[in-house]
Order: sequence, then structure tokens, then C-alpha cells
Amino acid sequence: MKPAIYLASLFVLFSSQISSGQAQGLSLDTPSLSKLEAGFLAQNNPSLKQRVETSLADQPLGERKSIQKAFLLSAILPGAGEYYMGSKTRMLIFGGIEVLSWTGYLTYHHKGKVKEKAFRKFADEHWSLDDYLNYVNEEFLDGTNWHYDRDTTPEEWDSIQTYLPPSFIHDVIDARKHDRQQYYEMIGKYYAWQFGAGWRDSEYDTLDGWYRNENAEHYEDMRDLSNKFLKRAKWGIGAALVNRVLSAFDAALLAKSHNKRADRFSGFSLRAEVIDYYGEPTPQLIFTKRF
Repeated sequence: MKPAIYLASLFVLFSSQISSGQAQGLSLDTPSLSKLEAGFLAQNNPSLKQRVETSLADQPLGERKSIQKAFLLSAILPGAGEYYMGSKTRMLIFGGIEVLSWTGYLTYHHKGKVKEKAFRKFADEHWSLDDYLNYVNEEFLDGTNWHYDRDTTPEEWDSIQTYLPPSFIHDVIDARKHDRQQYYEMIGKYYAWQFGAGWRDSEYDTLDGWYRNENAEHYEDMRDLSNKFLKRAKWGIGAALVNRVLSAFDAALLAKSHNKRADRFSGFSLRAEVIDYYGEPTPQLIFTKRF
């Protein structure tokens, strides 16, 4: 008889509960039980001296995740949405790309700015604004009512251009006052057509214009290297933005896939109990499905 009792105590009970919103419970601390389960316990354990319920999972089956939350977390910090979804591997991948992208940006931006400071200093030492202005005045404005100097306004420059060659289209005075980046670009980029006279020891040919001298060549190499570094820094920013978008959508898709699986098991619950069966603590496994 006793073996039969133990066999009965180890019986795995599957029951279905039909609920319209709230279930009816048989105890103060435990979830509601189906009629079949209640009848089994009442028949085999009238006293019900002890009942201990232990969850078999940290989260109940069928729990949904917020797609919007997963998306926003990764949009703010790549990998955060994946961590919210429980995927540490994906978190490390997107988080690692984010770190590398910003590291690349900061590294190349610093290098570019260092080179920019260096080539500007070099230009200030080897290109003379006064030499350039003297050249323009002596070659093209001598005998006119115009004089090109540091106080020339953009409106005056428009009038002066009437006396200058067609290639002289850049107002270096206005750029020096209001756009230093443009100023340092034009004295190197357009020196063969217009600004060669400002480079010390430059040579001029009536057919080819100003020859590149050693100083001008070195200046252009320094400026090109600075621009190259700054462009790479922009790639780092671009990579970080792309990574952010991809991580956000990846986290959202993970949440969507998770919710599909959760919906499939919605209404199921599984729990383990230890009951007092005629004075003997007895384990019991209960599976419940709600409709």
C-alpha cells in the first residue's frame, strides 16, 4: 500500500483552468488551482498541513518585452537593447564597434588638428600677405584709383577685379578676416594662379604662372595630410551612426521575435510544490493552461 501512496504522490498533474480575468484560489499565498487539482488535494490530503510553492523559472512563461524600449536603448547606447533582451554576445559586438568607432574618431581628429596647427604656423612663416599685396598693386593697380591693402572691403574688391587677370577671383583680405579655413586653403591651393607672389623665393613664368617652390610644396603636403586625418575622423562618426541604427533595429527584431515565442506559450504556467501527504513531505509538479 505504501509504494502505491508514493507512486500517487509523484504523479504529474496536468490541468486546465478556464478563467475570465481572475482565478479563484484555494489558499492565501498560492495561485488558483483547477477543480481537478483541488479535488485531488482534498481527496488525498484532507488536512493540508503544509504547502510550499517554488517557481521553476525567474520569469513566467509568456512574458513580453517592449519593442520600443529595446529600440530606444540601443539607439542611445548600442548594445544596451541587446542586453535588455538577454543577448550578451550581441551586446559585446555592437558595444565593441561603438568603442572602436569613437576611438578612431578621437584619434584621427586629434592628429588632423595637430597637423592643421602645424601647417598654419608654417604658412604664417613662409607666406607673406604684404608681399602678395605689393605684387598686386605694382603689377595691376599702378596708375589706377585703387589700392589693395588690409582694409579693402569686399565691395572695393569687386571694383578692383576689373583690373586683375581673370584667374584672380579670391579676396584674400575678406577670407583672412572672416574665414580662416578658407584663407589657409586658398593661399596653397591657388598659388599657381593667384597667390604665388606671397610665397618667398617663388618664381614666375609668363606661360605657366607661379612655380611651386619647396616651401609651397611642403605646405601642401602638410595640409593634405591634415585633411586626410580629419576625413578619417568623419568616417569614425559615420561608423558610429550606422552602428547605432543597426543595433537599434537588431534589438527591436529580437524583442519582436521574443514576443512571438511568448505569445505561443501565453497562458501556460509551471510550478513545483511540496505538500504534506499523510505526514510525509511530497514533491508535486503542476502544469496549468489558461484559455
